[in-house]
Amino acid sequence: MKTLTNRKFSLTFVLVLVVLVVAACAIRLRDDEGQTNTPPSADVTSDPQATKLAECRSVAYEQKDALSECRKAWAEKRRQFLGQKAPAPSDSGAPQAGASLFVAPKDESRLASGYPPIQQTGKD
Repeated sequence: MKTLTNRKFSLTFVLVLVVLVVAACAIRLRDDEGQTNTPPSADVTSDPQATKLAECRSVAYEQKDALSECRKAWAEKRRQFLGQKAPAPSDSGAPQAGASLFVAPKDESRLASGYPPIQQTGKD
């Protein structure tokens, strides 16, 4: 008789546990659906840069002009995030320091002796 009572208690406990797990999952899923339908906050819509960055999420590689503008917006956002100063506008068409198309030659002082120097090939 005691085993029958223990069995009923165990079965009831498992049943209650299953019901609680299903209820918790249903509540969690219902909350996720509500979050996807929320409109963008007023803070995002009032900031033109945030609006531009949101539009840039859907730009394809083939859209060259839009991609160029998005790269500029991303660079500006990165500059603001890192707390860097805005670059000074240069009127000359000469490339700035660090803006070279070619990589500077590597420092070969760390190479072990007996190895030939590394040859860089570049278009001049």
